[in-house]
Amino acid sequence: MKYYMKSKIFKLKEDFWITDENDKEAFFVDNKLISIGLQFNIQKDNNILYEIKQKLSLTPKYEVIKGSDVVASINKKITFVKDKIKVDSSYGELLIHGNLFDRNYNIYKDNNIIATVKKEAFSLTDNYSIDIDFEDEAFILSLVVIIDDIRDEH
Repeated sequence: MKYYMKSKIFKLKEDFWITDENDKEAFFVDNKLISIGLQFNIQKDNNILYEIKQKLSLTPKYEVIKGSDVVASINKKITFVKDKIKVDSSYGELLIHGNLFDRNYNIYKDNNIIATVKKEAFSLTDNYSIDIDFEDEAFILSLVVIIDDIRDEH
């Protein structure tokens, strides 16, 4: 399934919709305005599917929470040679690999591409197309929002 994520020009903890390929609102990203670090929920039909919390540390660290369980942790190690992020999750180990600086990358599970993220080249804001071939689309979209935050912060 293909989704689109569009940011506003002023990204101060904004809430936004992720739309599907028919331009229909599919998932709502509810950012917490008053928080330390990134905190948001991914919602569908007014139901919270995932809660994301950035942890305080020297390098970016995030937890993806479903209900009361941590289902994934993301640790971005600062590197200048490669753009890879490992995700330890209840789905197993995922690898985010590609050009994170230009925000074009793939998400892999067991060496298979499960999502491709591409940033629109000629846009004033951060607009992405996200092709997902994975059972839990909301989980993958959570990772895309986290990667966008990592890129904005560093």
